[in-house]
Amino acid sequence: MSDPVEDLQKARLALVNDRRQFASLLGGTYQRGKTAEATDRLIHLQKAIEAIDAAIVDEKALAPKSITPKNNPYSEIEDDPSI
Repeated sequence: MSDPVEDLQKARLALVNDRRQFASLLGGTYQRGKTAEATDRLIHLQKAIEAIDAAIVDEKALAPKSITPKNNPYSEIEDDPSI
């Protein structure tokens, strides 16, 4: 099973690369029809990137946490010699 965070990060990178291409197109000379379409696509891509960013945060929050002595509620019991 693949790591959802890693998959989301790859998807985000692909969208960022697409956004950069549209930004480059917009930075050039105005072309009737193409400039408006590129602007719409850029906005759509940015919204998708922001959605992926939120999904990454959510996936990280859902990931199982590793247990360390500091966050293990049973570590004090194991260290108590009277038990």
